[in-house]
Amino acid sequence: MTGDTAVEANETLKVNLTSPTGATIRDGSALGTIVNDDSATTLPSLSINDASSAEGSAAAPGLTTFTVSLSAASSSPVTVNFATANGTALAGSDYVAQSGTLTFAAGETQKTIQIATIGDSAVEANEGFSVVLSSPAGATIADATGAGTIVNDDVAAGPTLSISDATVVEGNPGGGAAPGWLSTSGNQIVDSAGHSVQIAGVNWFGFENNDLAPHGLWTRNYKEMMDQMVDLGFNTIRLPFSNDTLHSTGTPNINYSANPDLRGLSAMQVMDKIVAYAEQIGLKIILDHHRNNSGAGASENGLWYDSQHSEADWIADWKMLAERYADNPAVIGADLHNEPYNGTWGGGGPRDWAAAAERAGNAIGEVNPNMLIFVEGVASYQGQNYWWGGNLMGVRDRPINLAIDNKLVYSAHDYPNSVYAQPWFQGANFAADLPAKFDQMWGYIFKEGIAPVYIGEFGTKLQDPKDAPWLEAITSYLSGDLDNNGTHDLPAGHKGVSWTFWSWNPNSSDTGGILANDWRTVNQDKMGYLTPIQYEFHEDAPGDGGTPSGPIASFVLTLSAAATHEVTVDYQTVYGEAGAADFIAETGHVTFAAGEQSKTITIEISPDKLVEGNEHFGVVLSNAVGATITRATGTGTIVDDDTATTTPTTPTTPTTPTTPTSPTEPSGSGDLEAMFAIVNSWSGGFNGSVTLENESDATVTGWQVKIETTNQITDIWNAVIVSHDASGYVIGNTAYNGTIAHDGETSFGFVAAGAQNPSTVHIDLLNL
Repeated sequence: MTGDTAVEANETLKVNLTSPTGATIRDGSALGTIVNDDSATTLPSLSINDASSAEGSAAAPGLTTFTVSLSAASSSPVTVNFATANGTALAGSDYVAQSGTLTFAAGETQKTIQIATIGDSAVEANEGFSVVLSSPAGATIADATGAGTIVNDDVAAGPTLSISDATVVEGNPGGGAAPGWLSTSGNQIVDSAGHSVQIAGVNWFGFENNDLAPHGLWTRNYKEMMDQMVDLGFNTIRLPFSNDTLHSTGTPNINYSANPDLRGLSAMQVMDKIVAYAEQIGLKIILDHHRNNSGAGASENGLWYDSQHSEADWIADWKMLAERYADNPAVIGADLHNEPYNGTWGGGGPRDWAAAAERAGNAIGEVNPNMLIFVEGVASYQGQNYWWGGNLMGVRDRPINLAIDNKLVYSAHDYPNSVYAQPWFQGANFAADLPAKFDQMWGYIFKEGIAPVYIGEFGTKLQDPKDAPWLEAITSYLSGDLDNNGTHDLPAGHKGVSWTFWSWNPNSSDTGGILANDWRTVNQDKMGYLTPIQYEFHEDAPGDGGTPSGPIASFVLTLSAAATHEVTVDYQTVYGEAGAADFIAETGHVTFAAGEQSKTITIEISPDKLVEGNEHFGVVLSNAVGATITRATGTGTIVDDDTATTTPTTPTTPTTPTTPTSPTEPSGSGDLEAMFAIVNSWSGGFNGSVTLENESDATVTGWQVKIETTNQITDIWNAVIVSHDASGYVIGNTAYNGTIAHDGETSFGFVAAGAQNPSTVHIDLLNL
């Protein structure tokens, strides 16, 4: 045998007998086996440590020493290559780049690499780089990267720097809209100045059916209603239409005594009037292709075309509208088709909604590249069902790709248990699981920064006891509380998911409206959820060179002495009680030229009409160069100047057979009175509303109400539960409605489950 040292499998050979003489061969073949007796040699491993050193100066630079180690001595030489790599430290300005090969002689287990730093006198943060090992011979690599830290050893010379506090009166909304067109950036919708904005609007339907005009014009003036939308804080109207509406020569259903300037106009000319007035008062318009033929609800076939309206007709009508409003930035976008529930997301063929949306979106972009393109979801994707228009799961696998960048917004619809008793509403703790459901169907697009998301429709009558928890969950999500734990989860300056509530109209059979059946009275219970998440477009956002439209909080930065050289510092705003709806978040950089001693940071405040008390936020300084920060945080105080509205709350008429009972007689403490009304009741509970009226000459600050009931309160809005015992509940004010001015009022609502007759519930005011 010929021996070797190779680690190999056992080997075999054969010996064969042939050509016998004087005998025969019984077994002429024998098998021999060569048994391997060599064992594998485990190679040692290489690793490099992290290291740091002082920066040093130009005259005496520092040295950062890295140690490269072998896990065990080798009987033969080991080699490995190394090279430096930039981090926050840059080769040539912060350190001297090196590369080469280390050789470990037999028996050696350590080698060192020294990297020279380039010293300076600048006061700066520590900086990092790395040394990376590669291409070993005779060993493996266990740890290939050594992190190097250049430790700043310069001491700030010069003055100290501090920031003042600031106080500003909140003011009232002015109703102005951001000039120019909107675009997208990551998951944000941005204005022409690049500042994040949020669509916070309402659906006003009617153009899509045989009335040929938004509903309610049969009893009220259209401008009066649009003014009311602005007063309530909405910034956008989603305006449904049908293809038939656009081509109709019929007479719209309008009271011309109330709307004399609409007399004799076609449906398209009425739309022109609404768009023109929207631009005048600062409202935005999203045009919504709701269906092909005139009628109510989604298209009967669940598609964007039918036997009388081809896809080509649909696209041609969109191009006509895009051209018609190409010079009017009030028309911000096209919701391509409402609830394409029989479409597929991808897959090709005539029902491929994703492909059709790209064709229509690109056609619109050719004639009006400024419009946002809103693409709704389908109903089912890979066996997962959701609301019509609400299932956007397919975006991850097959995103929409438009020819024009930064104009795509994904749109979903979302509704509560009362519209359809979906499986996810049936668990005992369903409300806690809703954020995860939103994430699965449409929220992940926003959370992962894929694109902006807009909830084109969501709404409720607030009569089903499961609806209020759903509305609380979805409005919290839209506000930026993405896990519904009471905290804001978005970066400073970012806005939440955009939305338009369904609907302004009271004649929606599924949800009712913001308005009651008289087309005037506002449903304050619904507004209690929507008002905190509303957003006002600003005419001139900070940083665009214009004058801000809102009040300004001015923070003064002061150096203890005028600098003899340039001083710079970074700043950012931080939320306190004041959040994204209360001021425009900012980050920036301030530079003091030599000789300057004072600079001012201005933060724009977002006015509102909420009675909410004073609120606070902060401006924080960091990364000063040329000075030492002695006071890093300035506190901004937004002084509330609003008083409670005097408009009485009128409960909406329930559609169930149960007739609401009349309000109870007022009970009160002094001149503050409480009136209780049953909005709706059913066999297992009721929905109640309490209105507090201040008839005294003085302002009331803080209130509590005792509700005597054996029923369990399962949801409450515009108030908080202070305590609970066997006899009932003590309910108190929230932070924003504790103050009730002379002749003012506030209200709250709740859902109670149980067998007690709601007409026997007793309400008492408690002395504070």
